[in-house]
Amino acid sequence: MMKSMSVKKLFGALAMLLVTIGSAGCDDDDKSGRHLELSEDECEVVQGSSITIGLTAHENTTLDVGNPELIEVVYTWKFDGYKAEIEIRGKQKGETGIIVTDHETGESAMIRVIVTEYPMPRLSVKRPNGNIFDQMIFYIYEDGMQGLTLNLSSVCDSIVWTADGMSGSFRIFEHDEGDSWASSRLTYEWGHCFKYPGEYKTNLSVWMDGKVIFRDQLGVSVADGRDFLAYNWSDITKNSQTWIAYDDRLMSGPDLMTTSGLAGSVPFVEARLLHEDDNAQSYRVLYDYFCRLCSLPAYEDSVDKQEMWRRYDELFSEQKKYPDAYPVAIWTARRTNIVLLLLDESAEVPGYMVYAEPAGQ
Repeated sequence: MMKSMSVKKLFGALAMLLVTIGSAGCDDDDKSGRHLELSEDECEVVQGSSITIGLTAHENTTLDVGNPELIEVVYTWKFDGYKAEIEIRGKQKGETGIIVTDHETGESAMIRVIVTEYPMPRLSVKRPNGNIFDQMIFYIYEDGMQGLTLNLSSVCDSIVWTADGMSGSFRIFEHDEGDSWASSRLTYEWGHCFKYPGEYKTNLSVWMDGKVIFRDQLGVSVADGRDFLAYNWSDITKNSQTWIAYDDRLMSGPDLMTTSGLAGSVPFVEARLLHEDDNAQSYRVLYDYFCRLCSLPAYEDSVDKQEMWRRYDELFSEQKKYPDAYPVAIWTARRTNIVLLLLDESAEVPGYMVYAEPAGQ
């Protein structure tokens, strides 16, 4: 009996010694820098970007995010010196916390995370005032910056440019992705030619998952201050070598092209549709456009066909480029006379076109 008790006491003493050695070993590890230690306990991250916080910890460390909808976190242990990193990526604006737990030591620490809003792209224009058919140059920039530096695909899937009162739109950014691919397209700068004078409100709408998450608006002013469309008569001193087409990013129409020249000594401008499906369509588009721009014609063949020939010869110069073309409608203004002509099959390009000369020739 005495022998048995002595053995028990011996085993008990050995057990106590092991516990003491084990405790001393843990204390030694802690003193060597293996306590949980964060490089910082508070950070700010921009929506769509990421930052990294360094820490000392064991591999068996976990992260508990208070609100996973706001941030994504990744823990990386480097072993060397028990150094580790926590990468924090901002998803949505807000504030949350991360509880870091080292399961080897049982220690925990809290990181406060503030996610700030992504600096959304803003809309600007190089010149806010212009004339009809002038190319107005629009562009996007980062708020507070001259350019655009951040990754748009991190916060949106498309950006669309529109103008109030106009049905068209222009998608300047779009992003799509699948399991193993991603595709993005960005137009940083674009031109547009307004065909009618007016005060326009243009809009930049940022879309994500079918919802507008941000909108910026910019006003531009468009005048009709030249003699005819984009031209002043005094600027036409020789024949143009080409037809000019005009940017229409909103596909708002009409899709006109123009050229200019001299008929003898008289300057003129021609305008016709860039794409002509048929004569009936060309007539209707051109007629409607100039009625809206200049009001109803002063003379029209549907009223008096014989009078149209007389007025055509009276209002346009003897040197006019198309003396034998059929005048369909005539508009008169203080500086300009305009006629909608039907060119016959002998013309280089038959069909409907608009011809203009200075008034009083």
